[in-house]
Amino acid sequence: MINLKSNLLNFKHIGWKTLLLSLTLILLTYTIVLAAAGDLDTTFSGDGKVTTDIEGSNQVGRALAIQSDGKIVAVGDHDHGGDLEFAVVRYQSNGALDPAFSGDGKQTTNISVNDADQVLDIAIQSNGKIVVSGQTCTSDTCDLVLARYNTNGSLDTTFSGDGKLTKDFGGGDNGTYGGLAIQSDGKIVVAGYMDNGSNYDFSVYRYNSNGTLDTTFHGDGMVNTGFGTGRGETATDLKIASGGKLVVAGYSCDSSFANCNFAVARFNPNGSLDTTFSGDGKLTTDFGGDDYCYSMGVQSNGKIVLAGQNVKSSSDSRFALSRYNTNGSLDTTFSGDGKVVSNPNPGVPDPIYGLVIQSNGKLVVAGMTGNSGSQDLILARYNPNGSPDKTFSGNGWLTTNFGGDDYAADIAIQTNGRLVVAGRTNAGAGGDWNFALARYLP
Repeated sequence: MINLKSNLLNFKHIGWKTLLLSLTLILLTYTIVLAAAGDLDTTFSGDGKVTTDIEGSNQVGRALAIQSDGKIVAVGDHDHGGDLEFAVVRYQSNGALDPAFSGDGKQTTNISVNDADQVLDIAIQSNGKIVVSGQTCTSDTCDLVLARYNTNGSLDTTFSGDGKLTKDFGGGDNGTYGGLAIQSDGKIVVAGYMDNGSNYDFSVYRYNSNGTLDTTFHGDGMVNTGFGTGRGETATDLKIASGGKLVVAGYSCDSSFANCNFAVARFNPNGSLDTTFSGDGKLTTDFGGDDYCYSMGVQSNGKIVLAGQNVKSSSDSRFALSRYNTNGSLDTTFSGDGKVVSNPNPGVPDPIYGLVIQSNGKLVVAGMTGNSGSQDLILARYNPNGSPDKTFSGNGWLTTNFGGDDYAADIAIQTNGRLVVAGRTNAGAGGDWNFALARYLP
């Protein structure tokens, strides 16, 4: 039982400043105890959520990265009078737009007038410069695009002369759906797709820091690889593994764009396929149905994790993850067979678009759940063995509603372990799409 008289006497001796400090620590302790993994972080914009209206309409956030100073950079595109343009937005750690970036935190770039310019990925160099990859498309073909921005948001003219470059590899359709990384030597590596005349192959491009193609990579700065006669591939992510090896993930489908499977390939630093990986440097994984990999992570021990969706029907898709040993074999310590299929919200589409690996080996995925008109952002966390982590939001997964159709396109981890997701919501005025960000406790 609390002795009130004794406490009052103690107060006279310890002083009011000491007591105030003690009370503050007690309140802070209660706050920490009440906060749980997966809760929205209310120090981020007051409620854990931010929406940003850039300009025009159809503003889609597609990727994000965390700067070394904790600032958050989200990238995507927006419709400016019928012309899609690149959009880059920087936020302070508390969720406010950063006025040190382009004056208002927002920067847009028109790559090609009257064409569709889409940003698909972002990487931040060690000097703080921001590199984005994407594509510029006409009605039937796309070309690969890179742009680099200074830390103040201006285009970096030391990169390709004007801060941006467009590359048409042979006149066919060649772009990217994601996959960008900066090597330790500053070289820029991009994953994409290339038209081989009948379908598409995985492609990898490597550029020097000034924007020129690196001819030490496969002789001309680019390499492409297919997964079998009559099959077409789409790369969606790229990571740099131990020894400078390049891992590219996506999916491989037949000529009718059916019977799709997870696909992953590993390349040596010189651009050749790494034959110590699955015998020929590449492999596919079938979950039963159509399988699409949209994101990838490489663990500290070199194991590779792919994440996406397993489609059972047009109205029912499920979370799908697979993990591989460094030699390319499925890792049977992960759910017994190396594969996990989860159905957090049965009867509706549940695709994973983003994946991060926490320092404790747990996997956090982000995506979308629900049908059009009732879509919400969704996060889920898995233990290292592939089982749902029930310490995360009580059952291993959670949804967040911004007030419209919402989805997460990417996820990143801050140095304090907090989880940041970026995507879009149509909760804007008149149902317009806006960038959407949310931050969660780890």
